[in-house]
Amino acid sequence: MTLSSATLGRPVTSLAHLQAMMVPAGIVQFSRGRVPDIASGTCLDDNVRAWLVAMLALAADPKREIARRIGDAALAFVVRARRSDGRFANMADIRGEFLEDIGSDDSIGRAIWVCGIGARCAPVPEWRDTAVAALEAALPAIGLIGSHNSRSYAALGVAAALAPEAASIVPPPRDAPELAPALRDRLAATLAALADGLDGAYRATASADWRWFNDALTWGNGRLPEALLRAAAATGQRRWADTGLRALQFLGEVTQPDGTFVPIGNEGWYPRGGVRAKYDQQPIEACAMVDAWLAAYRLTGDAPYLERARTASEWFDGRNTERIAVGTPETGGCYDGLKRGLVNRNQGAESTVSYLHSRFVIQRALSE
Repeated sequence: MTLSSATLGRPVTSLAHLQAMMVPAGIVQFSRGRVPDIASGTCLDDNVRAWLVAMLALAADPKREIARRIGDAALAFVVRARRSDGRFANMADIRGEFLEDIGSDDSIGRAIWVCGIGARCAPVPEWRDTAVAALEAALPAIGLIGSHNSRSYAALGVAAALAPEAASIVPPPRDAPELAPALRDRLAATLAALADGLDGAYRATASADWRWFNDALTWGNGRLPEALLRAAAATGQRRWADTGLRALQFLGEVTQPDGTFVPIGNEGWYPRGGVRAKYDQQPIEACAMVDAWLAAYRLTGDAPYLERARTASEWFDGRNTERIAVGTPETGGCYDGLKRGLVNRNQGAESTVSYLHSRFVIQRALSE
């Protein structure tokens, strides 16, 4: 599918492909073309993000029954994945039987991210109750998460739970209850530790020509500056905002220098002092960059950040190096990656939820 005026920026309203990827145990990980690859099983990573898409869809249209069904199924997976120590299992077979005791740091960080958003902003009251319980139980596990990327996801969830009006990508409903004071205090202390850790990593590593948190740009890059920007929005801590904006500016210089978003490719990433990989470009990177620019826009009110978010979102429509549309608005599905001159024709869970997520948040931002 090539770029056209009919495709560029077209609102996505369909959840058809996401629904097709759902089975009783949750969302299937991979696909062959548009057909779910049942043998690939299910995982926490994809189910928490499908649940987040359901929240975004219901916030945009409370009558969207398909979103409620998707959210219920995805949340049921999250509930089954919870462990007694607050952590989560991740990989499961197609029946939802878990294949491991403890999930990866990335999957646990993402679960805390979405539970934090859901605790205050889920459009369904029962979802909020479940999210609060999972978030509170998971707080001790945050200290066991090691990577900056994973801790950034956790920080995003904690910030959203603390200050949903300022720091959540899902607008809070009017009837959302306040958190218990003791839980608020724990969340505030947790967020300070997470944000201070990211800020300290940046200050220990960054230089004039490499303004970043570690010695490589890899995956989910936009989430690191976004975490500091959302933490600053939740607390008013200017130091975190300054670091987040400096890091985001550097990431923009690397990936979005001339009006086209070119994410770091996963064929080698971008090591400090090395060569920047251009391919495979992944939908998860465009989604993260949309959120990061929107966090900067919401914190500062500066309109160029909103325009840069729009540009990143249009990577899905064909405003990319190959001038090929990666998202399919007719079904809401998304191809799994952009290669030189072509797309990966599979439409798996991560790609699809990244596409839908980015569409819902940019449409909301542009309509406000």
